[in-house]
Order: sequence, then C-alpha cells, then structure tokens
Amino acid sequence: MIKNLIFDFGGVLVDYNSHRIFDRYFGDESKAEWFRNNVILNDLVKHLDIGEDFDECIKKAQEAYPDYSEAISLYDSCYYEMDGGEIPGMFELLSTLSTNEYEIYGLTNWSYKVYKIIKKHQIFSLLKGYVISSEVYMLKPDPNIYIHLTEKFSINPHECLFIDDKIDNVKGAEAVGMFGVRFISSQQLIEDLRNLSIKI
Repeated sequence: MIKNLIFDFGGVLVDYNSHRIFDRYFGDESKAEWFRNNVILNDLVKHLDIGEDFDECIKKAQEAYPDYSEAISLYDSCYYEMDGGEIPGMFELLSTLSTNEYEIYGLTNWSYKVYKIIKKHQIFSLLKGYVISSEVYMLKPDPNIYIHLTEKFSINPHECLFIDDKIDNVKGAEAVGMFGVRFISSQQLIEDLRNLSIKI
C-alpha cells in the first residue's frame, strides 16, 4: 500500500525552465533548444546538480564553448528569472494528499540555488522533507539517491510513489522498488493517482 508520495521539483512542483531566458536571448527557439540541450543541460547542469562549485562550472563551460560565453553567463545572472511559479493545481493536490494522511517528500536534481526557490513558493512548506542532489553528490536516476531518501526518512520504498517529469528518473525509482508515475500535468496526475487507489 502506498503511504508516501515523493515529488520532483522542477517541472512538477514549479515551472522552472531556461527557455524563458534563452529563447529571448537567441531570438530563435530552435537555436535556444540546441544550446539548452548541448551546453546547459548536457554539460553544465549535471556538474552543478551534483554539487560542484557554481562559479567554477560556469567558467569551465565558457572555456569549453567560448562562442557561447555570454549566453552561459546568463545561466548565472538570470537564474531566478527562469522560475515561472508553481505548477497550476499542484498546491491544491498536495494539500489534499496531506489532509488524507499521506506523507509528502521531495527529491530533486538541483544546485544550491534551489534554496531561494524553496523559500519563495508556498508549495514546499507541504513537504515533510526532501533530498537535493547537490547536498548528497548523487543524481537521479542513480538508485543510490532514492535509497538515501528512504533511509534518511525511515520509509519503505515499496510504500512509496515517485513522481517526476523525466521517464528515466521514474524508472530509477522503480528499480529500487518504488511505484512510479511520469508527470504530465496536475490533472493527468490526479487520474494516475486514482488508478493507484490514492485517496484524493
């Protein structure tokens, strides 16, 4: 029986997306997408999320991609402008789940800059606890980060449901015995939860 629900942060609880900065900077969505996928997400973010020094990571990325040095600097200077607010419907859903006596946790791949975002949004106050990758030097979908969360909060993985917008991260949770759901929208999640007999 599912007793604990574990939520990813970006793309699930908050609408955090670097397109807000880079689409405007490049003036071309396809160019921004290439830059995000090949420079930001594939190279820079992985180092930041595993706990490496932020300034040093920016510098290394600029050295590796000198033609994009200015754009890379925006990932630092405009970091909080990428925050689009809470995902519609999620605060209400988590509030209902908490009222129905489910334990709510968070598990995210994020740098230390996530703490300012956590303080900004009310939805994070509904979490009983969370694990941030840059604190533990592990990244989803490494099975060890899911195990770390269950051990930290003394919960049984077979009684956990993990929700993430990335299918690889969902599979990582399932690999350690959790139930898993890929997040599409709050309405889709409600349907998925009902199919798992979660009280909403």
